[in-house]
Amino acid sequence: MKKNLLYLVLVIGLGAAAWWTFQRNQLRSTIDKLDLNFAIPDTAAISKIIITGSYSAPMTMERQAGGPWKLNTKYEVAPVMMDLLLTTIRNVEMMRPLPASESKTVLENMKVRYRKVEVFVKGELYKTLIVGDDAQENIGTYMKLENGEPYVCHLRGFNGFLSPRFDVSLSGWRHKLLFSSSPQSLQSIEVKYTRKPEANFKIKFEGKRFGIEGANRLDTSATVGFMLRFKRVYLERFFEGADAHFQDSVLKVQPEWTLELVDIDKAKSHLIYLYQTNSEDRTLAYLPEDKEFITIQNRNLLPLKLERRMLVR
Repeated sequence: MKKNLLYLVLVIGLGAAAWWTFQRNQLRSTIDKLDLNFAIPDTAAISKIIITGSYSAPMTMERQAGGPWKLNTKYEVAPVMMDLLLTTIRNVEMMRPLPASESKTVLENMKVRYRKVEVFVKGELYKTLIVGDDAQENIGTYMKLENGEPYVCHLRGFNGFLSPRFDVSLSGWRHKLLFSSSPQSLQSIEVKYTRKPEANFKIKFEGKRFGIEGANRLDTSATVGFMLRFKRVYLERFFEGADAHFQDSVLKVQPEWTLELVDIDKAKSHLIYLYQTNSEDRTLAYLPEDKEFITIQNRNLLPLKLERRMLVR
């Protein structure tokens, strides 16, 4: 009798365990089918991301093998921005569902204002997110999967909006590193002043030796220090869509000074025209090879604005 009772208890226990496992798997399967699985945990497998705004052209970011992400096949993506985007895609989650009235309003707004985020894994479209306005409580952002319902989504531990992480401006994604040359890779640096030609100088490199054209003696310490300043120099911002009238009016004026750096790596070589402005904080500059205007903060630029007398003994 006791043995039969033991067998009965064992059968009931096994049955309960099997039922619990079945229910858990069913629940997991149901959750997986819901339209609230926004996150993509394995961001290392993402090969491309396309972000399109309701009133903007697509921003296409593609992973390069062993190199930086490329923006629209032309520009390097800012690493900080890319890391922030991938972190968001990996950790975003549903914060709360919406009542019917709020959901209807959000869907109507998403028809007018949205950011479509298409995520590709190994070259194939894996998931499409629609990012809407920021939520009413000033925490989280309205999001939905392409054919799903909207929710308020957030990052756990982050009290803020997610929409800025899905920028739709070209300048927002472009890497703002202007110079990244070491003394070992430099070929020449030339500085010219329009109204002060006696201050002009050109440093040339021949093998492991360098010198300043026309100078018999130079301040080696000051010259090496000057070269080291080109290891990491950032611009402030790009001018997107500067109209033709603005460009023509600026280019008719002679620049205050020019700076040309030639590196072994052609991608790191730049010629810059720098214009005098009324701002104490920044300088307007023009990149003739790229045919675009930029601004550079003066605190980053002034260390590069040396005169010949500062380097030659």
